Amino acid sequence: MFHKIGNALAGLALALGVAAPVAAPIALAQSGAPLTLLVGYSAGGSADLAARIIAPEISSRIGRTVIVENATGASGMIALQKLVNGASDGNTLYYGGFDTVAVPMTNAKVGVNWATDTIAVGRTTTTSMAVVVPAQSEYQDMAALLAAAKAAPESISYGSPGIGSAQHLLGEIISQRVGVKLLHAPYRGGAQVTNDLLAGVLNSAVLTLSTALPLAKENKIRILAVSGNERAPQAPEVPTLAEIPGMDGLALPLWQGIFAKAGAQADFIAAVDKAISDALATPDVQKRYAEVGFLAAPLSASAFKDFVVQQGTVYKGVIESAKIVAE
Repeated sequence: MFHKIGNALAGLALALGVAAPVAAPIALAQSGAPLTLLVGYSAGGSADLAARIIAPEISSRIGRTVIVENATGASGMIALQKLVNGASDGNTLYYGGFDTVAVPMTNAKVGVNWATDTIAVGRTTTTSMAVVVPAQSEYQDMAALLAAAKAAPESISYGSPGIGSAQHLLGEIISQRVGVKLLHAPYRGGAQVTNDLLAGVLNSAVLTLSTALPLAKENKIRILAVSGNERAPQAPEVPTLAEIPGMDGLALPLWQGIFAKAGAQADFIAAVDKAISDALATPDVQKRYAEVGFLAAPLSASAFKDFVVQQGTVYKGVIESAKIVAE
């Protein structure tokens, strides 16, 4: 269509004896402005690493430089609010996951609703959380840990990086499914959880798989179960929570994907969506994600939206039933 318009303009210009204007292609290819990919966590963290793997892949496929910007704070909400408060001009994207949906449910002050304020562009990765105990723990498997918790309510502690975190919610869901009461020990970040777990202060913890795997390889911790839909390729001997009696098929993967501000142009969304899908199909990108504990797990824009809605229903259920409020 644009070529026809361009030819018509050129013909008219020749007839009039003036220079023909260059026909403009779609805005996505026309713009020379860099595209910013907002990340709500600090450089070097798992979200940042994952974003920096996909950013140049998108760039090479849509013909625009993609710059990762770390806008840290408030459990990723500073970055999300920066997206929502900005323009819908296709110059900014947001790299988000669980926090994008759950944090506004636990803290009304955030004032952002992903379903109305953003567009789900495409999922990039999934990973598991891991229920772990110190290597010297008497609990050899989840059944033993849960039996102890059932025998003495709130005697078994589990650490998480904070109230309302995915790790916190997973512990609450386990408690509800099995009918036990685990004692939640919230920290200000995952590093402190790990330190106290290794020191024997905590009976157990819920860690990201990328954090748990190196510690398990060093025989510092024991992984009892993972939260994903399938066993982790990096630890195939570890069962999923869904395999544990009483869990009723529980699966709560951690996921990450890209969002745009509501109102962004459909052709822009489609182009970025395709770039993500094409990139994640390459063995090189799959390998780089695996090296940092992620699975390349593409979902198109519409499928990604449906997935986030489904996950949000799970989050909302446990947040409301456990009365989880974060400030």
